[in-house]
Amino acid sequence: MGKLIILCMIMLLSACSYLHYDMPIPIDGTFSKAQVDAETAGRYQAASEYSANRHGKAVLIIQGYDIVWEQYQNGHRAEMPHHIFSGTKSFAGIMAVAAVADGFLKLDEKVSDTISEFRDDPLKSQITVRQLLNFTSGLHDSFLWLTWDGLLEDQSEENKYAYALTLGMKSAPGTMFRYSSSHLMVFGELMRRKLLGDPLSYLDRRIFQPIGFHYAGWHRDSVGNPLFPYGAWTTAREWAKFGVLVRDQGTWKGVQLLPPKLLADCMVGSELMPAYGLTFWLNHKISEKQAEFLPSVLNRAFTKGYIASSLPSDLIVAAGYQDNRLYIIPSLNLVIVRLGTGDRDFSDYQFLNMLMSSIVNKLESP
Repeated sequence: MGKLIILCMIMLLSACSYLHYDMPIPIDGTFSKAQVDAETAGRYQAASEYSANRHGKAVLIIQGYDIVWEQYQNGHRAEMPHHIFSGTKSFAGIMAVAAVADGFLKLDEKVSDTISEFRDDPLKSQITVRQLLNFTSGLHDSFLWLTWDGLLEDQSEENKYAYALTLGMKSAPGTMFRYSSSHLMVFGELMRRKLLGDPLSYLDRRIFQPIGFHYAGWHRDSVGNPLFPYGAWTTAREWAKFGVLVRDQGTWKGVQLLPPKLLADCMVGSELMPAYGLTFWLNHKISEKQAEFLPSVLNRAFTKGYIASSLPSDLIVAAGYQDNRLYIIPSLNLVIVRLGTGDRDFSDYQFLNMLMSSIVNKLESP
């Protein structure tokens, strides 16, 4: 009965007005273009066709600072913004790295040191910032009011940060991996209090402006809080800029914006979910039991316990609903963006196999 009620509520919310951000983002000169050999181009084309046939919108491949492949599909264009949904989450991890580097945040500090409402709760008082970012805080999710509701023009839960603070605990901190919006809503409130202002403005100033990253819009709640679990609308080229910053260990065109050692913290999984770091998916093996906790956004990606078992272990992924992906492979100097509008048949394994078999040994068949 409970599942039926939730399904009816989702259908009702889906019928409401969905917020879009359509202002084009002009193409700039960040990336130059380079050609690949005919064999590689053939594989890129095959992967692009695979993507297009599964509601794909864009495939972009960056080697170094060169665009070696770029294709837009199904009516999409290079300057057209696209909602990357949970691909947004990884911006929060990088914002945390910047805050640690700037000296006003520690990954292992107690959240209750800043959010006083947690201090009298025996479980909430033990949550650390790291646990918010690797989704092991133990908080309930409240999917309808923290996620679906945040995508609508007229929201029912006006202050999602405040609402997230009232959620109960699903488990003790550090005992369960739970993929949900609640962790990053609380993190957003923590950053708001530390900054005494808008955390997205800090992210703009500290990271986005230095790399020339642009977004067409960002979902906020009714009181103006930026929604870090799923808020960003941007283009393939813009998202690739962020990927290059991460790939190059926090360096942008020779300028060190983030300390490499701190950034490396984002790429360490927890014992509960080795394949999830601080808001990034990792190509690390997980058990069948751990696979049961994978969210629908990525549960088709893992073959034999990995996103792609024969690709380098340093493969990093920012993954969003409707199969929006930012793949980062530092050891191969690659950043790959795939934009889409959803298809149950899309497989990260198959897509990467088609793209990468010209660079590394052919992936083992699933």
